[in-house]
Amino acid sequence: MKIDDKLWEAYLNPYFKFRHFLNEDCFAVITAWNPASQRLPNEVNWSNNQRLAKEFNHNEYTEVFVGDEHFCWVEESFAVGLDQEQALEVARKYGQNAIYYVRGDQLFLLSCNSSEQACIGDWRSRCR
Repeated sequence: MKIDDKLWEAYLNPYFKFRHFLNEDCFAVITAWNPASQRLPNEVNWSNNQRLAKEFNHNEYTEVFVGDEHFCWVEESFAVGLDQEQALEVARKYGQNAIYYVRGDQLFLLSCNSSEQACIGDWRSRCR
């Protein structure tokens, strides 16, 4: 199922606050917050993210906040050293519409429900 155009546009303008940076050339940014973009209480989102973190037990990961430019909207997420297909599989398990994926210096938005993707540009320019 294709993501709504307005929602896709919003996803194309992310900003990040990393707890610390990964020593990985490729990594995913994944959350379990608000599955299918349906708002849930923070307590439910936090619990979902705790279950998600257990999926990464053998991979390097760190916490990262993903939000709009001023962090008026934010979701707690993880940057994790997974290959693209593994990352999409995990995100689908948690009902996510899309993930961010970093390859080298480039940030990509990848749909979990279709082959749709977009290159956003240099990921470091979006770090706050």
